[in-house]
Amino acid sequence: MPSEPDAMPEPEQKPAEIETTNSPNEIDWELAHQLQRGWRVLKWIFTALVCVGFMLVIGQMYLFYNLFADIHPALGIGFVAVLTFALILLVGRPLASFLTTPFAAKAPPPPEQPTEPTQSEALERLKYDVRYLKSLVRNPALFGEAHHVRGALEAADTLQKKLASDEISNPKDRLIALEAFEKDHIETRLEAIDRDVDKLIRTEAVAVGVATAVSMNGTVDAFIVLWRNANLVARIARMYFGRPHLGGSLLILRDVAAIVVLSRVLEDITDLTGEIMGGLLGRMGGIVAGPVMDGGINAMMTLKLGYLAKRRCRSFESWSLKQAGSISASALEGVKRESAGVISELIRRSGGLTKTVVEAGENAWQGSKSAWSHVQGWFGKGTGKADPV
Repeated sequence: MPSEPDAMPEPEQKPAEIETTNSPNEIDWELAHQLQRGWRVLKWIFTALVCVGFMLVIGQMYLFYNLFADIHPALGIGFVAVLTFALILLVGRPLASFLTTPFAAKAPPPPEQPTEPTQSEALERLKYDVRYLKSLVRNPALFGEAHHVRGALEAADTLQKKLASDEISNPKDRLIALEAFEKDHIETRLEAIDRDVDKLIRTEAVAVGVATAVSMNGTVDAFIVLWRNANLVARIARMYFGRPHLGGSLLILRDVAAIVVLSRVLEDITDLTGEIMGGLLGRMGGIVAGPVMDGGINAMMTLKLGYLAKRRCRSFESWSLKQAGSISASALEGVKRESAGVISELIRRSGGLTKTVVEAGENAWQGSKSAWSHVQGWFGKGTGKADPV
């Protein structure tokens, strides 16, 4: 019988390669996506904490009801009525004015290549410039400029025809033409408003700093900060005759609430700092150091809030390579630029006031009764309860 042929050797089996579904770029993108989601969650948590803290601060204001009610129930009811009226008049009205200000024109996204805008990108930017110019016509701060703005609109129509017909075909020439148009017809008209807004922000920062430096009560500080900053953002929006769209408007309101909460918290911190410095500088030095520090911090926070509101309500940045990369970054630049002058003016203006407060505090310590006990005595009722706030 013929022998069976030798079986063919089986080919050597190589281990199957495991295909990876994620390239290094995909892994990096996924990590960035997770970090972005985490940052978004943190911002929502921060916003929620700010809202809760803001409501607690407002509630603390009403705790003064107990002080007045202990003297006489009618005084307690009267205090609640006065405080509610003050909140509506001094805070509610400015915020309502802010929310009824027209929306500012929303800028398109910047070009993919900042130095070489495409024809469509240049035309889209010019459409935004035209919308912004039309809003300037309605701005009461530019009363009398309507004729000049109409001339700017005619220049925009001429430039639009050149861009659409590809008469300006070089990308760099498109950028130069847009920069020149925006500088000549928009930025020059905003410069006067910018100066007035910067002056307003500085004035309000100093006023808030002086008022909170001499108030000697954290809840009163919070009310002052809320009142003046709500008024500040409303006036900035009216001066530019525009406010950001819903997202930006909510961010401004969140910033107002955050500065109120921080003002209330920092009062306790600066009081503690004043006590520590009192051990080094003496009792009177401690009394002055804490309030002035408190006023300085509130002034700096008001400065930043003002520049944030300015950047969002102005809503216009020339289409150039020097655009600010961040609204917060541009606001911080304004704070750095003005901080030294604001603090110097704060110290100068609050000098006489803090001296008066120091003398009053010294007299109170040397007396046998507090001023509050005297007030209670006038009403024929004294409970001796301390300020709960």
